[in-house]
Amino acid sequence: MLATRCSCGFEALADEQVIDHLLAISEPADAVGADGKIHEEMPGRVCSCGISTISGEEMDEHFLAVFASAGPLGGGHRPVG
Repeated sequence: MLATRCSCGFEALADEQVIDHLLAISEPADAVGADGKIHEEMPGRVCSCGISTISGEEMDEHFLAVFASAGPLGGGHRPVG
């Protein structure tokens, strides 16, 4: 079963899924990941760090890996459902 809600109250919409919400709350304004590099999505599913992905899901996984902390996201944001 896919998570459709976040513990902060966000619920998936037709045009915004929980993954979009988690990426938005965990990406810093300067787009610098935990590895010290800038990570921004460029045209064609390519990150500014140079990684190229085949699917949007792979790009999401890349961003979560470089921006998300090991604990709860955003001080209490955890997908539920």
